Amino acid sequence: MTRKIVPFLLLSLAGAGCISVGRTYEGNPITQDTISRIVKGQTTRAQVLELLGAPTQAETTDITSLAEQALARYSGEELTLKIDPSLFNDVYIYERKQTNFFVMALILFNYYSSDLRSDRLAVFFDKDGKVLGVGWSPGRDDL
Repeated sequence: MTRKIVPFLLLSLAGAGCISVGRTYEGNPITQDTISRIVKGQTTRAQVLELLGAPTQAETTDITSLAEQALARYSGEELTLKIDPSLFNDVYIYERKQTNFFVMALILFNYYSSDLRSDRLAVFFDKDGKVLGVGWSPGRDDL
């Protein structure tokens, strides 16, 4: 009788564990409808924030870094820098990440697989706070 139970116990121990399949999201959804409502030269920074919420990143050009880079390449007596005002514009970056994952954790075997993809939207503003341009990179279409 014990001989019949041993294989069953070993099989039960080998199969003990868990399997998990899931999907996670990070960031606000970005849709083509929302993007089409952003009009170059008309939509303001406040309107973009109202449409899309807080950006994942907000970037402003660092003038000190630009000047240091120019000085590092210069070897002369006088240096006059002309800096394009468009370099001082803000950029709001929005990212919607989606991760699909599969986890199998058994006593003798563990396996993990994930697929991370993201949609990315960059909104560039002029010195007056109006949209100068939009960059869109969809990456979640085939998930």
